Amino acid sequence: MSDIIKVPSVNNEVYDRLKQRITLGVIPPGKKISIRTIAELFGVSTMPVREALRMLQAEGFITFERRSVTVNELSVEEVKQMFTIRKHLEMLAAEWSLEQVTNHDLGVLEDILESMANPNMDVTEWRKLNKLFHLRFYECSKSSHVLDLIKNVWDKVEPYMTIYSSSVDDFQEAHIQHREILDLIQQRNLPQLLEKISDHLIYTCDVVLKALSNKK
Repeated sequence: MSDIIKVPSVNNEVYDRLKQRITLGVIPPGKKISIRTIAELFGVSTMPVREALRMLQAEGFITFERRSVTVNELSVEEVKQMFTIRKHLEMLAAEWSLEQVTNHDLGVLEDILESMANPNMDVTEWRKLNKLFHLRFYECSKSSHVLDLIKNVWDKVEPYMTIYSSSVDDFQEAHIQHREILDLIQQRNLPQLLEKISDHLIYTCDVVLKALSNKK
């Protein structure tokens, strides 16, 4: 599939493409970006690339230096903080979602988990479904405000999920934890659900932090 952009809103399309590459870790934290190279990749002038980078800088994803652009890299402490923020936001969203989750919602979550159980699934596809599983449940909160906050934090920590994905032999442990989360949702067991979500995020954070330490 061609990377050449053929839509009217070039600035927004360049922004969307770049943000996706950064959040998926295709352009990893700490990587320097060439404005001209990005422009050539997308088949556009450097102007929309600069506009997109300004938007990404305002959101904290990149930093403009004198002659280069660098994807921001979180320190170990900042990664811990992001997971802590994510934990508190998701526990709030879980509380609100549990009050309104329907049988249809439960069926959708069940289908997502069933797809994630495929042992031959591509890592990138697993990550997309992993994100979908969590956010689909939190959509039940009917709060666009808390959902936007969660998505913002997810975007910041998402590049480090690449490290998570490459640091585990398989996703069996994650699947067990997801299964337990869904069972508790079905049981409408709020206290244990909040505890399980907390444990799940602590587990994920620990895997990422261990991998970051090994890279040093």
